[in-house]
Amino acid sequence: MMEHSLFFGVPDNHASDHIALSYLGISQTEPRHDYGPSMNDPWVIHIVLRGSGTVFTEESYYELKEGDGFLIRPGAAIRYVASDNDPWGYVWFGLEGDLVGRYFKTMGFADDQVAFGVNHTLPFVRLLAQALRYTGGGLADELELNAVALRCLAILSVELRRSGAPTVFPVNPVVRAAVDVIIHQWKPGISVAWVAERINVDRSYLSRVFHRETGLTIKEYIERIRLSRASDLLYMTDMGLGEVAGECGYANVDALTRNFREIRGITPSEYRKSNSGVLNNLGLGIEFLQAAFNIDE
Repeated sequence: MMEHSLFFGVPDNHASDHIALSYLGISQTEPRHDYGPSMNDPWVIHIVLRGSGTVFTEESYYELKEGDGFLIRPGAAIRYVASDNDPWGYVWFGLEGDLVGRYFKTMGFADDQVAFGVNHTLPFVRLLAQALRYTGGGLADELELNAVALRCLAILSVELRRSGAPTVFPVNPVVRAAVDVIIHQWKPGISVAWVAERINVDRSYLSRVFHRETGLTIKEYIERIRLSRASDLLYMTDMGLGEVAGECGYANVDALTRNFREIRGITPSEYRKSNSGVLNNLGLGIEFLQAAFNIDE
């Protein structure tokens, strides 16, 4: 396990046509914890509470530290890696609904903006602690959690740092082209040779440049995309594990489970369960967080 988290997934939220909370959590990673590429359906805000790490998109990467944040848009392929010597801890909120994008735009987010900064991180931790009061299910809790989604946007609009945004570093054009092909033309069984042929470069050169830029081999990156698709199916559908395995090109459920556990740190069944309830391997109880952070301003 390379990430210790307290995670809550909201079950059966009915307000996605406006603004609703999909999930939220807080994590402390271990050195080099590597997650993604993740292609989420909700909008996801991460706020870095301590430490540092790197966020990779299809076109750029960002070195982030305490007080920085990053935004994952629906369908965007985002990968993020904790640093070697000072791995980050962060809090995150998943939001859904037709109005979310409009509010980010009103705050001043550019259409392709990923990284940002905040003046204070504590209000976001307090909000998470408050939200954990409402994990029992039922309409009242659902409405309270939707209020948390609105409160999260309100806090971000106040705390958003208007200057000193994290530096953007461009990704090598060859790597960018390869990532674009893998993400948008993915199918079970694709290979390094298939990717190299699509972008018209030498296979050995592509492999060398890709690994140098990303720290992953193309085979590893393809596997991450495959698991991301499996995660989407586990989260958004009721498909059985056998169906998910077949749809994502795994020979059987055992192969899916083995690879899922290796990269995600949990089994597919545990992942599905965690997206509709509380999963806690952080080492701190919900009551501790509430007592520590749910205090008056």
